[in-house]
Amino acid sequence: MTTPRPTHLHRRSSSKWVPPSAPLHNPISIFRGRSNRETGSRVIRPNHLFESPRYELNNYRDFTDNQISTTKYTIWNFVPLNIWHQISTKYANLYFIFIAILNWVPFFDAYTRYVGLIPITFVLGTTLIKDGIEDYRRWKFDNQINEKTCHVWDRDRGAFRKTEWRYILVGDFVHISNDQDVPADVIMLRSSNESGTCYIETCNLDGETSLKQRMVPAKVIEYSKKDSTFKPSDFTGVVTCEKPDKSIYTIRAKIEYEPGQTDVIIKENMLLRGSRIKNTTFVEGIVVYAGHDTKVMLNNGRAPHKTSGIEKLTNKFIIACFIMLLAMVVYGAAASAVWVGDHPVGQQIPFILSNTPQPFIEGFIGIGAFFINYQLLVPISLYITVEIIKALQIYFISNDIQLYDPKSVCSLLENITLNSFSLKDRAIDCRSLSIPEELGTITHVLSDKTGTLTENMMIFRSCAFDEIDYGSEGSKMNIDKPVRCEELYQRINNTMHNPVQKHFFANILLNNSVVVNTIPHTDVLELGNFDGGVYNIGNSCFYDVTEEKYKEKLAAIGKEPSEDDLSRPDMLGLPTTIQFDDRLTVIVEEDTPSESPILELSPTSRDSPETPTPTSPILRPLSSLSSFSRKLSTVVRRSILRPISDIIPVRKRLISFKQQAMNPYEAESPDELALIEGAALYNYVLLERAATSITISTPEKSEKRYELLLTLPFDATRKRMSVIVNSPKGPLMYCKGADSAIIPRLSSQHSEDSRVKSIKSHLDEYAKKGLRTLCFAMKYISQEEFDDFLHSYKFLMEDASSEREKMLSEKADELEKNLKLSGVTGIEDRLQDGVSETLCSLRNAGIQVWVLTGDKLETAQNIATSSGLFHPQRPLKVIENEGDAEVASESAGLNIIMSPAAIRLAQDGNPFLIEALKKAKTVLCYRMTPSEKATIVNTVKKKIKGNVLAIGDGANDVPMIQAAHVGIGIAGKEGLQAAMACDFAIARFKFLSRLLLVHGHWNYYRLANTFLYFLYKNANAVFIIFYYQFYNGASGTNIVDPIWGVTYPIIFTSVQPVVVGVLDQDYDDETLMNKPERYMIGRENLLYTWKHFFIDVADGIYQAAVIYYVAHLTLYGSEVSLWEMGFYIATSSILVNSGHLALQVRYWHWRLVLLFSFFIVLNFAFFFTECLTAGALMIPDPPVWMPIHAIADSRFWYSQMITFIVALCPRFTSMCLLSSLNMSNIKS
Repeated sequence: MTTPRPTHLHRRSSSKWVPPSAPLHNPISIFRGRSNRETGSRVIRPNHLFESPRYELNNYRDFTDNQISTTKYTIWNFVPLNIWHQISTKYANLYFIFIAILNWVPFFDAYTRYVGLIPITFVLGTTLIKDGIEDYRRWKFDNQINEKTCHVWDRDRGAFRKTEWRYILVGDFVHISNDQDVPADVIMLRSSNESGTCYIETCNLDGETSLKQRMVPAKVIEYSKKDSTFKPSDFTGVVTCEKPDKSIYTIRAKIEYEPGQTDVIIKENMLLRGSRIKNTTFVEGIVVYAGHDTKVMLNNGRAPHKTSGIEKLTNKFIIACFIMLLAMVVYGAAASAVWVGDHPVGQQIPFILSNTPQPFIEGFIGIGAFFINYQLLVPISLYITVEIIKALQIYFISNDIQLYDPKSVCSLLENITLNSFSLKDRAIDCRSLSIPEELGTITHVLSDKTGTLTENMMIFRSCAFDEIDYGSEGSKMNIDKPVRCEELYQRINNTMHNPVQKHFFANILLNNSVVVNTIPHTDVLELGNFDGGVYNIGNSCFYDVTEEKYKEKLAAIGKEPSEDDLSRPDMLGLPTTIQFDDRLTVIVEEDTPSESPILELSPTSRDSPETPTPTSPILRPLSSLSSFSRKLSTVVRRSILRPISDIIPVRKRLISFKQQAMNPYEAESPDELALIEGAALYNYVLLERAATSITISTPEKSEKRYELLLTLPFDATRKRMSVIVNSPKGPLMYCKGADSAIIPRLSSQHSEDSRVKSIKSHLDEYAKKGLRTLCFAMKYISQEEFDDFLHSYKFLMEDASSEREKMLSEKADELEKNLKLSGVTGIEDRLQDGVSETLCSLRNAGIQVWVLTGDKLETAQNIATSSGLFHPQRPLKVIENEGDAEVASESAGLNIIMSPAAIRLAQDGNPFLIEALKKAKTVLCYRMTPSEKATIVNTVKKKIKGNVLAIGDGANDVPMIQAAHVGIGIAGKEGLQAAMACDFAIARFKFLSRLLLVHGHWNYYRLANTFLYFLYKNANAVFIIFYYQFYNGASGTNIVDPIWGVTYPIIFTSVQPVVVGVLDQDYDDETLMNKPERYMIGRENLLYTWKHFFIDVADGIYQAAVIYYVAHLTLYGSEVSLWEMGFYIATSSILVNSGHLALQVRYWHWRLVLLFSFFIVLNFAFFFTECLTAGALMIPDPPVWMPIHAIADSRFWYSQMITFIVALCPRFTSMCLLSSLNMSNIKS
């Protein structure tokens, strides 16, 4: 008996195994192989076969380890590499660096050398800080991943030891428990299921939340048997596999156990990094790809960079500005040379400091000086300002409460598990910061149907067999659950032995991949253990727990210690292992807003299937639990209390953490789950699914076990799935699939049967109601035919070529013929709330909406009509061939339905069809395959020249989302892949109208005006200098203070357009939602064109002339200094630029007035401060009292008033005229 220790909690780092690393002097630590050096297949021998330290293993030397890094930089290369990236990706930065360097050349310096560095230093430095923060966040996220733990076989200890993912090597044998993520790409060799199978969730890989089955290779299935004594050290096989690639659906590898004994590895034997083990106590396997060589990391390429239409046009404007700059530089250099040639050196020339006698040299020097002076014509602050504006626009979109789905709070608690919390509310997630304005220019919306327009919540509504349609009452009711059809229920009870009925429901129950989840999965390796009288759990240990107390705890919950609790001590190196029931009940209670929720944990009875209530005896106050349980609850509470209390302020909410949930099924597709749940209404219940058998319960209250001979899985080419089971008459095949995949494969004799014709008519009726239809068929196979087929099929299963899947599909196709139709089902996928209103708003906004669906024509047409896709007052045209397209091209405003053949015509660029689509009001494409979605997006982009938005919710929508100008993902029941790959993720389709009509319009309006303002402002500043050259001998001298000149674009006039670009509104959100036609402004790009560019630049040139010549004429003949004249012009520039921007503002508030006033005052404060500082430092220029003398002179104020009025008069007058025509929001 061990002696109890004092009661306290002690955490120790040694509870995780840290393998020794290679010494620094060891060359292996420096020269390590990487996967990109691999030229052929990799050969992997298990690490436990070698006695050398881990850092001397061949697998350590030749292959990358499991540590990942997604950062762009290291602490050593961050500054130089980031600056290089800024220069190489933004050529304007290279231009400004050239200008800064040019200013350091003594002949060319137009500003003080260090002053000339301010603009480019500010821009590069700001971006460097931003990128540094982003990379630091990546580093922190990488650490969270690398510090996850997993059990790895330690050869020296002869046991699995918990270690961090970063230390896992290729060739390691790993043990992964239920609900744990797979740390690397692993070949599965052992499972807790005797059948050698496990289930995984691949949401992180392909976005699908459905479960998928994996199995061990055929020759090692005995490792999973209950009486197996297998240890990882017994495995001596050599793995040969291809070098790492991106394909997550294919694997070419083999395991050679001994000469002549080989297993070909297929994708069903692989557990990929990022997938999660489900409904399986544990699996074990050998690592073949680690870290950056894993398929998920190889697929983590960046989404394609998208550039908005406004930015593309801006780049052209900047090229035009650069051409203008070159012209001004050439003119200035020529004028400088001519001036010097016309004026001898001996003549005193005001302002000329150079005394060079050569006009050519003076002209050459003038080129550099004018480049420096006119550099602002290419706007240096535009890039950083626009990035800030877009980031703030994204912030306001993300915090729009009207884009938030309150229903997600209810679903929040349903997804909580002890191992992984899904606590993110379904608000909009803006994943792209570069294209918010593109939301305001969309011309075409291409939408998936299932899960995007519909709820993707499948409900069994109707079925037909034996010539009778059994439409449930629920099909006529607005309810979200299946309702039993009493007519069918009574028939089943009265005719239990009807063979058609039995085969129909057997087909439903057997022919699917639904998993029955009724058994808790508790891996003893995760439960803790005694070691020297100390109880260890996770990374913590408790000294006050003894074996006696543990046995008392087991007795308290009604469990006697047994041999099952020992969990193979020979492997674990432990005398015994604690095993607790994994079903815990948690109460989250909040008495007052100031108090934190209290979590109470206690084990529930393993025998009780009922959910505990707050009054149940098992829900005791935390203080009444033993010290042992309190300490355990502390561990859990620390990990889950904070995120729950921060996000979910609830009162007395009861959450039951049970493996045996209310719904015991998990399915790969919602349709299969709906069918199983619907069959259960009629007492046909799926009880158990094993690798070789399926058990069901029938209305006779009896259980029936079917021997599963073979499964022919569903694939997109065949569009069907089949299972072959043993029956008294021999092998029996049940087949289900789309009507287009089943009906053509019916036997010729059976297809003319009256019952089949009746079922076909019911099928059409279901489609007209908008129900998703499935056909069920069957046939008996002779034993000889089945044996021959099975032999061929298994031979193809062992084929390691890239054509394996295609050959398997073709082989299955050979057997799935001469079928007998059993019946059909109708499943409802209800439209989401607000879909009709959203489609109507988009249509009224002039946006052409396309819906892409895989449904048959009748179903697709019914959904399109009920959703409001089709304009009710426009004719409907179905296009199936070129002739239909030619007829449709003669009419405008049609509702067009495109068949698969018509889709191919569009992809080929048929001119009649393209013309018809350009004129169409809406388009519906049916029988679409996933691969065609991205193709049709590219067709609309290239052939129709549309600005395309694609929206979808499934992994198969990712290609079209990334191909579109704007990709919208919906975090739906098909997973998160679409939401992760998109530019903007929303919770419901109805939010699309506000996203486009309000935020899209605002962002386009704001950024269009901001871009034009910057181009105007910089042209205005440059032309003031240009005009001055006529009066200083084209010397390249600047009229304004040099420090003010370089800080003017990045300090004095950059904040105001940022605020206006974020907050200004031409219309409020209510107006934009009620009048969708306002969206035309951005859709037709009415605010940002070449015409507007030339008008605004011309306005800047005109205002520059007014600013310069009013000051020039005001001071003409006076004895004021150059500094004082520069003060006049600088103040006029600030006032006129501010007034110009103020005329653009439509949404005024006091903060904006305060901002404009602040920068006007800042202009005066700058000159006062600079002059006083120069005096204090005994610097001759600028004169100390210059600004005082200027503002004390009445001429200063008169000139400012005249300049302000004359400069802004044309713009103000034109805006008044436009306003009188009710077009103040459109620049025309």
